[in-house]
Amino acid sequence: MQTALKREAKKAIDKLSNEKIKVAIDFIDYLKEKEEMEASLEILSSRELMAQIEEAEKAVKKGKLDEFIPWKKVKRNV
Repeated sequence: MQTALKREAKKAIDKLSNEKIKVAIDFIDYLKEKEEMEASLEILSSRELMAQIEEAEKAVKKGKLDEFIPWKKVKRNV
């Protein structure tokens, strides 16, 4: 369904003047920033996640890199 929504949005953009396209881009940028901010606030408001982040930062500072999963392994499973 997301693909259908994107196609619909692209069709709508194709019908706009350049001036309106600039406004649409500004609005899309605003929505992206808002979504990123909401995700950040969600993480910051989670005590559990913040504790895990702090624990990971301490492990990095102590050089305990073996406690982490290598990125190559993670990105294959994403």
